[in-house]
Amino acid sequence: MARRPAPAKKKKTPKTPKTRKPRPTTTLKTSKSKPKPKRATTKKTVTRAKARPAPKRTTKSARLEDHPAFISLTKRLRPGSYAGGLLVITAPGALDDALHDWLMGNVAGRRSIGRTAFGELLVFRDLRERAHELGVGDPERESDVALIDVHFKKMTVLGNSIEAFLDSLDDADFQEAFLRRSMFAEVKRRLGPCAPNECYGFVPALSLGGSEDAASVQRLDWRVHQSILLQT
Repeated sequence: MARRPAPAKKKKTPKTPKTRKPRPTTTLKTSKSKPKPKRATTKKTVTRAKARPAPKRTTKSARLEDHPAFISLTKRLRPGSYAGGLLVITAPGALDDALHDWLMGNVAGRRSIGRTAFGELLVFRDLRERAHELGVGDPERESDVALIDVHFKKMTVLGNSIEAFLDSLDDADFQEAFLRRSMFAEVKRRLGPCAPNECYGFVPALSLGGSEDAASVQRLDWRVHQSILLQT
């Protein structure tokens, strides 16, 4: 038998390379900066700050302790009893707590220096700033010594200068007018001298209608008496 011819081989068609589909790309979302809102164009009225007034003129030595009159006073008037006991001089500032109460805190340029036998406060007052402002007196030395009358709640100047005050301490008329010299002698004979923490006081208090005579005077604790008078 005749052989059949072998079937012709099919030509292989070359395979076309597969093209890869491009991978989808993802875009990262970033926070876009939002456009800044436009500022409203409103007209603003610019108020210019007024020029501050020039500071008040003060003395070179603003501290009360540096006042030449205060230094002189504390050197010449040491703590102790004066004018036969009519005055009790303390260390400067020892009674400032009471001074603060009577002046309602207005103690700038003020310093307590003692008290009287009847409980009134003695005060040194630095007046240099006032002298500068008013253009009077000696701006570098201006001062005085005053008395706070705790019975009638008033202030009286005892000397317009340290020298005037010191010169008056031994004057009988001065002692009678401001320190109750005659009454002091009488109550001292009747009640005896006061202890360091005591004073002579009127009972009832003068501000409550008491009588200002020797018969109404008693020896009292000075601090307690001050507290009572502050409330009357």
